[in-house]
Amino acid sequence: MSVKKTSSPLSSGSEAVDSLGGKDELKRGKVEKSFEAALAELSGQLEQAGSEKTDSPTRAKFQQIASEGNLDSQEGAMTAVNESAKFLVGSRLSKDLRNSDEGKKVAEDLGNYLSKDPMMHKKILGILQRLK
Repeated sequence: MSVKKTSSPLSSGSEAVDSLGGKDELKRGKVEKSFEAALAELSGQLEQAGSEKTDSPTRAKFQQIASEGNLDSQEGAMTAVNESAKFLVGSRLSKDLRNSDEGKKVAEDLGNYLSKDPMMHKKILGILQRLK
């Protein structure tokens, strides 16, 4: 803990200074690393879905999205990528959370975020195009 002298000569002489969010920064770093790890895992799952010859649920859903979407138009591609990203996020949640309102909101928000990330957008779209 740091000690800071007060500016007033009438006060007790010193006061404790809080860490000013130092612990929050540490927690945020852990969250960011966890998020990066989750993204890396999702990316691996995505690559596996694009290269698997078996019928996994992820591959089946991606094939459905690819066949139903218009990947040639910018709007259709964005919609298909967004739907795929939401599916990927939702598939990572536990069954109880996935079916809850909170889980659906998490999948929606993170799916939107992932679909707007240029690297993930390109990767998801590439897999959808291969599956079509």
